[in-house]
Amino acid sequence: MSERIYCSEASADQPMLGTAAVVDVWLLLEYRPAWRVKPITDNALGEGVRSWLAQGLEALEGQGHKVRAQFIRQPEIDRPDTRLLVHHGGVLRAFESGDPGYDGLIRTPIKALFHGLSGERLDAPRYFVCTNGQRDLCCARFGLPVYNRLREHLGEHVWQVTHLGGHRFAPNVLVLPQGVLYGRVGAEDESIERFVAEVEAGRVPRRHLRGRSCYPKPVQAAEGFADRDGLEWVASEELDSNTKVTFDHQGKSLLVNVGRADEAVPVLASCGDRQMKAERPYRLLD
Repeated sequence: MSERIYCSEASADQPMLGTAAVVDVWLLLEYRPAWRVKPITDNALGEGVRSWLAQGLEALEGQGHKVRAQFIRQPEIDRPDTRLLVHHGGVLRAFESGDPGYDGLIRTPIKALFHGLSGERLDAPRYFVCTNGQRDLCCARFGLPVYNRLREHLGEHVWQVTHLGGHRFAPNVLVLPQGVLYGRVGAEDESIERFVAEVEAGRVPRRHLRGRSCYPKPVQAAEGFADRDGLEWVASEELDSNTKVTFDHQGKSLLVNVGRADEAVPVLASCGDRQMKAERPYRLLD
């Protein structure tokens, strides 16, 4: 029998900047049963909940939003109600069903929850660790230990989440309301502690940075190359082979020029793949 190859180990040298999915609305619905390969569409939810979720996604996408629905859970906690977390524009809000199941949530359309001011505003960072081993082995193999270590530090501020994209960067951690996706988090305990300390202080740990999800991918990469906290994206100009990104930094303009590398990097995109793929990471240009 040949030795199993894990994509996150085989692709350990691939640069991560600019690899986060572009999302401006995160819908995170608590779902405790076992997750399948594509849990949002393949699950045991009742027809009423499925319809409520589908209609909510359609309504927000119809308004031009880039929406991503995820399931979340905290297996260690036995609570009677069910939660929905909604993130947009740097604000994370929590909604509770108020009773067992989903009935208390689905009485209100997601569109109304999104545009209203109801729900509990969550300002402290919440950490969502991809652990969906049915989608890719790396997510469970590397994600679950990181989830457990983060819970030791942060308790109920940590959730398991379904596939965030990019299993080859596992362990993947989404931090909200920061809106940033990180990869290769927690190779060792010290790394977890440093990662948590930086996030809790309002900084972006760049050694783990994949990208700020509300930004286009070249802008995600540019923010990482700028290597400064407190940046605000102002504009970007796409040319033939590069993107010039302008940020505001403490009242001053900062220009970062990025493009794809000339040489491709071989990566194993998923544990289920048989062959390596060639990808051209972003690089900093003069």
